[in-house]
Amino acid sequence: MRKAMICAPSRVYFEHPRGKFSHSAMVDYFDKIGIGAIDMSFESLDYSDSSLRSVLYAAARRANEKNISMPLCHLSFYMPNPKNSELMAEFQKELMRGIDMAALMGIERAVTHPIALYSKEVSYGDWVRANMAFLTPVVEYAREKGVRILIENMPSEKEAPDNHLYGSCALNISALADKLSCGVCWDTGHANISGYKQSEQLKAIGERLEALHIHDNDGVKDSHMLPFDGEVDWDDVAEGLRCCDKQITVSVEVTAWALPGDEKTRENFGQLILSRARRFMDLADLI
Repeated sequence: MRKAMICAPSRVYFEHPRGKFSHSAMVDYFDKIGIGAIDMSFESLDYSDSSLRSVLYAAARRANEKNISMPLCHLSFYMPNPKNSELMAEFQKELMRGIDMAALMGIERAVTHPIALYSKEVSYGDWVRANMAFLTPVVEYAREKGVRILIENMPSEKEAPDNHLYGSCALNISALADKLSCGVCWDTGHANISGYKQSEQLKAIGERLEALHIHDNDGVKDSHMLPFDGEVDWDDVAEGLRCCDKQITVSVEVTAWALPGDEKTRENFGQLILSRARRFMDLADLI
């Protein structure tokens, strides 16, 4: 029987409107909710903080003590203008610093976004060459550290006129993953905006699929709603997963930064995340 691991992003608890909770408190939160795996959100880390390594190491040890796994992380994704070589070089270093943190915490897989080329004058070949040039050193560095990179599909230009012309469909992402010897993380919300029939896309990805970001939206804005609150066809997503025979990691990648910081509200939201995850897993025969 196919299995899947349920996890949720650390930012669900870590971030709130007035600041941030500690990483150790975040681990305790996941333990209390009953979510046994954490998708570490590295996009919000302050890499200039001299205490960061010790803080993350302590969080990883605390998770291990509570039998909570950390199978996945998301590297920084703010993505500067690809035409600015200086900013892109700094961004590449930031991805590598995130990989360092993943290795420190024993995280085996790290999700990254492909480069977006916004001009409609660029070709698919331009997109592939730009991503190979930028991501190859990142992938090689990750491999040296024992971390596997997963490439994520992005919303197509349907979300905004200057958004991703390439990298939204299974064909593009799979081809890039194959060239880089990486895996694929499929994002249901991004695919919903792109307007794809997700069962067909997932079947095309096949055994490359190693992680799934599940969240919902209205088909226009990438709002990261709870699954089943928007317009994603979850029956279709479930159908697409039936072609995958190996274990995958399912991360409920919802947003919670606007929630107040009080414990009870956060706990209620966490229980809702777990409930929706189980509903999806049951639908997809992954339990």
